[in-house]
Amino acid sequence: MKGAVLAGCVVRLFAPGPLAPVAAGAAPAPVSAAEVRLAILLIATLVLWMTDSLHGVTAAWIGLAAACLCLLPRVGFLSGDEFAAGVNVRTCLYIAGILGFAAFVARIGLGDRVGEALLPWLPLDPARPAASVAGLLGLATVLNVVVTANGVPALFTPLAHGLAEASGLPLATVLMVQVIGYATPLLPYQASPVVVAMGMGRVPARDGLRLCLAVAAVTAVILVPLDILWFRALGWL
Repeated sequence: MKGAVLAGCVVRLFAPGPLAPVAAGAAPAPVSAAEVRLAILLIATLVLWMTDSLHGVTAAWIGLAAACLCLLPRVGFLSGDEFAAGVNVRTCLYIAGILGFAAFVARIGLGDRVGEALLPWLPLDPARPAASVAGLLGLATVLNVVVTANGVPALFTPLAHGLAEASGLPLATVLMVQVIGYATPLLPYQASPVVVAMGMGRVPARDGLRLCLAVAAVTAVILVPLDILWFRALGWL
């Protein structure tokens, strides 16, 4: 449903006008050897991602290895000049900074301090599970603003046992609520994939902000209540 909301907001906010008829183009060229190699590499990467629980190699290292293979001479697909001209180095530096900042915050324990400071203000009450879910969602949202989505699981998860005891909710419920929070960025910078997509598509920051706020509003009004009902159906509330 979140995917449907995202698609609907994109269409609603950025629907194009009447499209001009597209002229018939030339017949597509035969598949080249480089395209075959790239398809094999992508399939192998996807298979390794899907089986990470079997071989123990995390998705980040698999993706990094695939990216390096794409840049190798003869095996890869980009020359040094093409890489310099086609890759947005500013976006790469931004993503590296966000990931480094999230790791730094987790390392120094800032997330624990933020969570402990906010805990007394949260409406956690075993007699009011819906209010407890709203409070946990608020905590995940605040952490998402401070450390971005990359750092929320590392900071929220250690607090889960204490939050479960204070709210009277099952631990699984507390852990799942954080997903709603970090999967709903209020600002584009909170989700590095959004920033990468905006850079690749040359999307203005204003448009990215409009989309994030629209999706967050629909999520809060429609999807969060449905999540609560779903948790009740699963016996988690």
